[in-house]
Amino acid sequence: MMLTHIFRILSFLLLSVLITGCSGYSSAVNSFGPETPTSEMREEIEAPLVLAEGESAFCAKPVEADPEMEPAIAALPAEPYRARLYFIFDTSTFTAESEAAAQKVFDEIKARQIAEAIVIGHTDTMGSEQYNIGLSERRAERVRQELIRRGIPENIITTKGMGESELLIDTADEVAEARNRRVEIDVR
Repeated sequence: MMLTHIFRILSFLLLSVLITGCSGYSSAVNSFGPETPTSEMREEIEAPLVLAEGESAFCAKPVEADPEMEPAIAALPAEPYRARLYFIFDTSTFTAESEAAAQKVFDEIKARQIAEAIVIGHTDTMGSEQYNIGLSERRAERVRQELIRRGIPENIITTKGMGESELLIDTADEVAEARNRRVEIDVR
């Protein structure tokens, strides 16, 4: 029991030291010692040592940008862009919401330097698996044609129809789930 009590006290003291490590000198921290952070005797013994005046080697410091690295940083590729557009049941026609969002999605893609665009079509579980594969391929092709029409080179666009194999929302067979009727676009 006594060891547990000692351990708690030592843990508290260690935590206090770690928390105040990055703060400046305070009379509250030094309430048991002299009024100054160092004594004359310490200055004589450690004469070559320069005190950090409240800074610790363990404190995070901002790194200044290196002008020589700016061209390399500018040459880094943009973050991948991902979008999802939804379709009306049993069609390759966008829903009203996706029709409105499609222009923004296509404008964002057109504004990027693209090395690869992957377009994957999906369906809900209504209909046969074979039918849904074809429907998902038609949906992916619809988006591919929109990208080509907006100037994206067709040789960098890959399409695939997944049918009902990768549901966004898990459902039983023969369930009409609007969120599963989608095309996912991944641009890099």
